[in-house]
Amino acid sequence: MVRERALQAGWQEGKHQPIVTKEEFERVQKMMAEKDAQMGQRRKNKGVHSDDLWRRKMRCQCGHAFAKTKWHTKTDFITYTYKCYDQTRTGTIAARLKNGLGIENVCRSPLVQDWKMYTMAQKVLHAVFDDPEGTLLDAAAVLGCGIAGVEQSEVLRDKEVIEEQLKKERGRYETLLDMRMNNEIPKEVFSRKQQEVGEKIAELEQRMAQYGDVEPATEADVSGKLENLQRLMGQFSMPEDGEFSEEEMDRYVSGVRVYEDRFEWLLNLSPDAGGGLDDAGSPVYFKKITVTPDDERAWFRKHPQWSKSNRYAELEAWIFI
Repeated sequence: MVRERALQAGWQEGKHQPIVTKEEFERVQKMMAEKDAQMGQRRKNKGVHSDDLWRRKMRCQCGHAFAKTKWHTKTDFITYTYKCYDQTRTGTIAARLKNGLGIENVCRSPLVQDWKMYTMAQKVLHAVFDDPEGTLLDAAAVLGCGIAGVEQSEVLRDKEVIEEQLKKERGRYETLLDMRMNNEIPKEVFSRKQQEVGEKIAELEQRMAQYGDVEPATEADVSGKLENLQRLMGQFSMPEDGEFSEEEMDRYVSGVRVYEDRFEWLLNLSPDAGGGLDDAGSPVYFKKITVTPDDERAWFRKHPQWSKSNRYAELEAWIFI
């Protein structure tokens, strides 16, 4: 016990015979630091190995996994909601505002009810599998045209515009600093302009963050994707009742990134589909769809045991392949 306390307390030089050598102390400190780093990463990705489908699949825009909590009980059927693990520490935006707390640096991802994930999953997979020929043509327009076809996608064009605006505003900020350093503008003018430019930069950085990891595709990214998709479409058969099972969702969905205003569905469309978000490789933006309140109502009619515990709302899903 004394030895353990010495290792944790810190190295102290003294006149007496040391309980541990300096080399032992430094070695143990290094091991403890490595363990802390590993535990921190495990806490951040908690839920990766869960038996729950959406805890395995979902990742927040801030990088954390999602906690699953009971949302509503209807007779003996329980519905759940998913919340970013970081918000279990800080609280949600709504909760903090209600209690008069600040929201700076608080994750803005919404709470996500389980029915929303199942409803989106059906719409996303039907958007790919309902019309195999149409899907292959659309995919060929993105993948078959090589890098140029991917770079011209709507998403990347929007991202490039924001990047250019952000570069310009950062340049303005540097210019203001130089002018103030050289006493070319008074302090009051500098403070006002600095705040204006700083707010603009913060706004643009927030908009940039919403694009996640969308990047122009490389030759390696697109290689084999169209061929795999063609093989899969040749093997696929639609479920008899038209509804994809949880097993099929697990098979064809690598992961879902949750943002404040959208959900990015990373699909695994190889013939040997399997794996999770970390095995998604280099997804390429494919298309954008909207899950409407009518879609949600139709899903609830087929699943009356589920309890709808908040209002219907449009959900935007970006599909990546």
